[in-house]
Amino acid sequence: MKTEIVPKSNTPKTKRGEDRQKKLLNTAIKVFLEHGYEGASLEKIILDAGGSRSTIYSLYGSKKGLFLACLKSLVEEVYFAYAEHYDESRPWEEELIVFGRVFLTSILDDRAVNTSRLIAEGAELSYLCFAKVLENKLPLSLEELKPLAQHYIEMLKADLYMKRLCGVSVSLNDQIISDEVRLCADIFIKYLKSRMTQT
Repeated sequence: MKTEIVPKSNTPKTKRGEDRQKKLLNTAIKVFLEHGYEGASLEKIILDAGGSRSTIYSLYGSKKGLFLACLKSLVEEVYFAYAEHYDESRPWEEELIVFGRVFLTSILDDRAVNTSRLIAEGAELSYLCFAKVLENKLPLSLEELKPLAQHYIEMLKADLYMKRLCGVSVSLNDQIISDEVRLCADIFIKYLKSRMTQT
């Protein structure tokens, strides 16, 4: 079993150290997005950013730690962008629009999209597989079923999975999972039945 070195602190003590860490993170993001997690090498990151393996290990503990720091940095970009537009006196209805615009613009950015692709490699395959399952049970074509399968899978991920992904503490047990699945299935079934009666 491989032991990972746990970083003591990843907060640089000087401006120069801060700049070096920022360059390392930006370079690592670029390398991870270009080559994927498995294809990215610490050597390539070090070659492009400077520094050494010991710097990476002391700051992040491992390649995985560096990757997680890159993801955190990309997520923080979204929330910093929103913070710049926040106005405490704005009505909540308008806040929905402002937040929605900033959030959607941020997640549609090339870096954010490529990051999502990196994390969700294989998602397209899961949509197709489930669409094929539905094809055996419903009188719809595979092309009609693909977007429906995608929506159902994304609906399943929307609550519990997203909370876990965002680090929110979630109590999980079979009943909670069953309730979430039943809710999603009921919504999906209701939509699908209404759609099929219209055609």
